[in-house]
Amino acid sequence: MDLPNNTIDRVCRIFGCLESLEERQVDFVSSKDLAQAIGTTNDTIRKDISLLGVTGYTRKGYSVVSLKKELGQTLKLDKKRKACIVGLGRLGTALLDYERFKQDGFEIVAGFDNSINKLERIKTHIDVFAISEMENIIAQKSIELGIITVPANNAQEVADELIKAGVSGILNFSPEKIVVPKEIIYLDMDFTSALRFIAARFITNKLRKSRVA
Repeated sequence: MDLPNNTIDRVCRIFGCLESLEERQVDFVSSKDLAQAIGTTNDTIRKDISLLGVTGYTRKGYSVVSLKKELGQTLKLDKKRKACIVGLGRLGTALLDYERFKQDGFEIVAGFDNSINKLERIKTHIDVFAISEMENIIAQKSIELGIITVPANNAQEVADELIKAGVSGILNFSPEKIVVPKEIIYLDMDFTSALRFIAARFITNKLRKSRVA
């Protein structure tokens, strides 16, 4: 199934909304409510869901449980996946024990850093190792996903090591853009760029309102 990246992104966010609704014991949800929750249109929601071959819209809307199950099975969002974190500074250490990962099906099973002193000081229930052990540990623990939280000048080297070790996807929290082979799924999480976007959007919204006024 070859889906556009935008569709996959929206479906993943729909899945997250459905998880939240299920936790609140909501039985049905409309395409309008889903559209408002993720910032798109009713038609786009229905189109995205239909592209996955999912049906079942009723007068009450979609069954929350059924739709979540179908989306999860179709894109394997319900599969448990193992991940590791490389770079155990403040951000990396915080992510090690982020409980929501496990609740959402992502199990952090290892952390890596090049500072032995840091590894000895970290208090966590997750196994932590020197970066030199990364290839062996990733193979032993069948880790699929790597999360990079190292300084910018080390990001590419770490990415190369993760790929060599056999991960299928990388989430990069470093501000440095990395280069990966086309078969590796890769996403940047640049906090500064995200904040710049919010600040710029805030300004453009103010300008638009002032012109309307």
